[in-house]
Amino acid sequence: MKKKIVLRRYHIIILFTFLMISIYRSPAYEEKFNPERVKYSKVVALTFDDGPHPYYTLELVRLLVKYNVPATFFFVGKQVEKYPEIVEYITQNSLFKVANHTYSHDNLTKLSEEQIFNELYSTDKIFRSIVKDDSKVLRIFRPPGGRFDEKVLKVANSMNIKMVLWTIFTNDHLNIPKKKLISKIEDYCVSDKEIILLHSGVIETLNAIEEIIRLLYFKGYKFVTVDEIVYGENLIS
Repeated sequence: MKKKIVLRRYHIIILFTFLMISIYRSPAYEEKFNPERVKYSKVVALTFDDGPHPYYTLELVRLLVKYNVPATFFFVGKQVEKYPEIVEYITQNSLFKVANHTYSHDNLTKLSEEQIFNELYSTDKIFRSIVKDDSKVLRIFRPPGGRFDEKVLKVANSMNIKMVLWTIFTNDHLNIPKKKLISKIEDYCVSDKEIILLHSGVIETLNAIEEIIRLLYFKGYKFVTVDEIVYGENLIS
């Protein structure tokens, strides 16, 4: 008899534990996550290289919209040619802007000035044939792999296109585990203005993006597009 009572109490304890866990994870807990209540003291730009990709990019967009988070997509020209409807769809949303990641994703330092010009010009031309609002296509580029030299800068300057790199390089393109990716951003995202480099074709990045957004909100960051940091608009509210 005593054994049955002990077992019953044990089962009640287990049930209560699971109940508390479910409450913690319930919508009531979710209500605590309210970006409108956050007092912003810092700004961060989420930037996504490569793509567009038919699945990953659209899923990222869906999750960013869910949390009302602006972002900048550095797209590759030849991918934009393949999926123009994705670029058109993204740029119709006020949260997002697109930028130049060259046409073929080649190492620009290995190319001639004429080839560098064509890499940037071709992508910009494709963008502007698709996107109706010019303000959604930034006069900004990011060289593949961050590789650049004086020749690259000379050509870009002649085209009035500004090079933008990053402050946090996550290595997510190596498909590092979700936990490691989040931890890296938590550890390195410490300054008042951060530009985080991510990639739009990586499953672990997609799996981690919601937690990354929550982490940055609770660290006091306001999300902006990269041009707002580069050109120093009114950033903090």
